[in-house]
Amino acid sequence: MSRSVDVVRVADKPSLALRRFRTSARHARSIGGGTLLPTVAGPVSTIESLRPAAGSRSLAAGDAMSHLRHELGVLTFEVLVVDGQPIPGRPAPDGSPSMWSPTSATLICGEKRAVLIDGLTTKEHAAALIDWIDGRGLELQTIYVTHGHGDHFFGLGPLVARHPGAEVVALTEVVDRMQEQTSPEVYDSLWGPLFGDQIPEEIVKAVPLEGDRIDLEGHSLLVHRAGHSDRSDTTFVHVPELDLVVAGDIVYNGVFPYTVDTDRASRDEWRQALDAIAACKPSRVVAGHKAPTADDDRRHIAETRKFLDDFDAALDSGAPPEEIFDSLVATHHDRLNRTALWVGISVQAHHRDKQSTHR
Repeated sequence: MSRSVDVVRVADKPSLALRRFRTSARHARSIGGGTLLPTVAGPVSTIESLRPAAGSRSLAAGDAMSHLRHELGVLTFEVLVVDGQPIPGRPAPDGSPSMWSPTSATLICGEKRAVLIDGLTTKEHAAALIDWIDGRGLELQTIYVTHGHGDHFFGLGPLVARHPGAEVVALTEVVDRMQEQTSPEVYDSLWGPLFGDQIPEEIVKAVPLEGDRIDLEGHSLLVHRAGHSDRSDTTFVHVPELDLVVAGDIVYNGVFPYTVDTDRASRDEWRQALDAIAACKPSRVVAGHKAPTADDDRRHIAETRKFLDDFDAALDSGAPPEEIFDSLVATHHDRLNRTALWVGISVQAHHRDKQSTHR
């Protein structure tokens, strides 16, 4: 069953952040700094790195980006972050309310076309994606989904309706995981209770990506299998010309990682995935879940590993869940969404204690 979806504009809401970067295709060097904007639909600032000659007009940000891509033959990328939102559930031990973590989408821009890496979740998110991408003035060529968690693709339906020529792709195993997320067993027990009718009814189905690269106007976006991170069959995208990795849920930036669907072995596999990203030697790493005002520095690879190490050490101590929670909050106090931390601790401590009773 389908129905028309009212597009909810998000202008003037503080829950959306947009960060711009531009990089030389040949030298992968930064040209100017990133600009953090409070909303998607609000006015944009002039790009300072493109200073017009005396007497010429100043370029608005959209025109300047297009001019840069045309004149220098570059790729650029932008990151849209939607803030966390309340969801049903019990609060964390310190009273923190039940929340869904802030989530990102990344747009790789060529001269005339663009590739979107990961979508978002709700109708409001879909409206934000549409406004954001329409504002770039580019043809949306491809949408790539890094892994099969619904919060990274449920919001794509209205965007694809707006850009029907865009192909939605994922690796074959990720397509399978995406289909699991929309099955009644998973959707009706997880996503429906969490988000209800906020999720668009038309959920896009991806097709398998042929090979392990996406071509954008002659530039290669390299897809890497990464195994288990916060779930099975995750991937990341390396864009060498941008010195960039779009990490999906392998890297968490200023947000507590989701550990419910892990165990000790899979968290070791997660560390291997972090090593694989580090081996690409990117200068920028976009996390699938990140604090809206956070940068995209590569140090977040090591910081994610540090959290996993601290998490395992706390579990190994045999401490009760509440003490583990307090210790990890004290060590990682800047991370958002303590309920995500608490749910993971609760599940993993239960598994630990259950195994101890069977020894």
